[in-house]
Order: sequence, then C-alpha cells, then structure tokens
Amino acid sequence: MNLRLTKQIQMIGACINVANSQDYQAVWTGNEPAAFATDLATLQTGHAAVTAKAALAESATGGAGDAKAQAEAALEDAAFLVARALANHLKKTNNLDRLGKVDTTKSEIVQLRNQDLLDKATAIRDLATATQAEPGATGRGVTVARIATLTAALTAFAGVMNNPRGQIVNRSTLLKEVDTDTAALMEQTADLDDLVLQFDGTDAGKRFIEAWKHVRIIVATGGHAPGGTPPTPPAPPVTPPA
Repeated sequence: MNLRLTKQIQMIGACINVANSQDYQAVWTGNEPAAFATDLATLQTGHAAVTAKAALAESATGGAGDAKAQAEAALEDAAFLVARALANHLKKTNNLDRLGKVDTTKSEIVQLRNQDLLDKATAIRDLATATQAEPGATGRGVTVARIATLTAALTAFAGVMNNPRGQIVNRSTLLKEVDTDTAALMEQTADLDDLVLQFDGTDAGKRFIEAWKHVRIIVATGGHAPGGTPPTPPAPPVTPPA
C-alpha cells in the first residue's frame, strides 16, 4: 500500500482516538452539534473496515508466490534430469523421433511458464514411463525413482500454478477498494472538521479543537501519533496577575 493511503488511514484513526479520549469525549457527547456524534460513529465504522481491508491486501502477497517459485524450480530440475536421461538413452538406441521430443536444455525448460511448463514436463514424464522398461534405460538414468520424483513435482506445481495470479488480482482489487473507501473517509473527516469548530463555547471545547487540528497537521506532514495515542493537548492560556 502506498504512503499516501497509509498516512491518510493513520490520520483518520488518530482523529477518532482524540475524539474518544477521556479528555474530550465529554465535549461532544450529548452536545450540539449532535451530528458530530453520529458522523464520528460512521467514520469509526468505516475506518475499522478500511483498516481490515488494507491488512488483507497486504497479506495477499508473499507466501503463495514463494510456494509457486519453489514448486516451479523443483519441477524444472526434475524434468531436466529425466529429459537428459531419456536423451542419452534414445541416442544410444538411435530413436531419433522420440529423441526430438526430449532433447532440450535447462534454459529452454526454465523459460517455460505455467501451463507450457506443465505440459512439457508431463510429456517428458509420460515418455519416460513408456521407455523405462527398455533394456539399458535404467542404467542411463531413466529410473522409477526419478519418474516418481517428476510426477510428485508435477502434482505440486499444478496445485500452486495459478495462486500468484489469483492473489495479484485479489490484491489489486482490494487496494483499489481501499483507495476509494479512504477517499470517502477523508471527505467525512473534512465534514467533521467543520463540526469540531462549533465546540468553541468552553475551554475544553477549544482544547479539543486544537488537538483535532494538531493531529490533522502532524500526520498530514509526515508524522504520526504513535499507537494512535492522542497528542498532548495545548496548555490552557495563563491569565497574567492583575
């Protein structure tokens, strides 16, 4: 998630925490403008939802991609070993037709992606299975064990082959929703800015206004309220002695 969205979500959360703090909750609870309490509750619900969605978007990368890369590498290795064993055997037996199907390099296998890799490795496995019992095949590396290893690698790769694409699409969709939802929350926060200004009838209300503005400024300019803790409110003005 980009820095702009992160900062906006942090700022909205910090504003909510300021309003709900013990120092300022009494300022607006049951007092006019009553719309502040209603709108704050809506903002809080929306903020919780977008925070959860953002966390889900962030978790949509990593593990599945790593699993696919590992399965892909294992399949490439297993397919190459069996292909070279087959090529050696088929050269020795002068079976040029079948040799052309498996006489491949490691780089050619590595360049294959997803279904193409699966299809190529399956063809190598099937040819090895059909060839394994021929005289001399086992001694040239076309063994039951290597065929079994390739079969297991095929199964593993087929199980994760499409995961990263699904996760990328999912993450992209979620991030777009986070962006849209956060923009709506920013508008709601701006509306609350106007309502906050109306609590200026008491000293506590004035401190609330300043604390709210302070959170808006420090987060917007790159700071943050650690853990969502409200900033220290400005000290009340000191009246000089007469």
